[in-house]
Amino acid sequence: MTEADRRALRRLAGGEGAVRASTDDLQGLLLQVVFALLMIFMIAYFIFVSASKKEREEQVLDLNRQKLVLALEKTAEDHRIRYGLNALMTQGTDGSRVFNADDHVKDGRLELAPAAKSAFAQGSAAVSKDYADVPSLAETWNAEVLASAGLASEALTDDERAWLAKEVADRIESMRLDARGVQRALAARLQLSLIAHPDTLGSAPDAGALADEIKRKSLDLVKEAIGAEVLP
Repeated sequence: MTEADRRALRRLAGGEGAVRASTDDLQGLLLQVVFALLMIFMIAYFIFVSASKKEREEQVLDLNRQKLVLALEKTAEDHRIRYGLNALMTQGTDGSRVFNADDHVKDGRLELAPAAKSAFAQGSAAVSKDYADVPSLAETWNAEVLASAGLASEALTDDERAWLAKEVADRIESMRLDARGVQRALAARLQLSLIAHPDTLGSAPDAGALADEIKRKSLDLVKEAIGAEVLP
């Protein structure tokens, strides 16, 4: 039997060639396992990095939002002072602001204390001026809020800028309603006095004309007291 025949028999019987083949297969399998483990590690690492980055971004967003909320409150308070509302309105136990017109109307006339009268007159003039151009007023609020928060507009996300624009618009409208409410409450209280003394109005052809005259005169009295137009 030749050497070639013996090698062939060993291969058929699972000899040296089979051993080498099994070793190569095992090494290949180990390489695949190592590669799979490496891929799992890399995926886990990138997920961790991504989650950490997202968490940091969310923390920054939360911090920005907190700064903006506090800045909004400060800006609103500054405008309430500018419009004289703090001098005229009191804050209830539930946080709501209340204005009692009865405290400022006596015998059919406005009787404001000197400090309240000054705040009312100057504040109403400021309200009339500011709300004549609401877009410019919104820009002023936005700039004041950002300055108070110590943030630049470019540092905000699109969502944050949209949120801030809506909050500013809501606060501006709420402030307008408060200022208008004070003026109209005084006018309404004056109307009660005028109704009780219709002789001060002169003659009117009918009830409708009388009601119009009462409304007109009450608004004129408020306008005279504040030195500015009453908000519509």
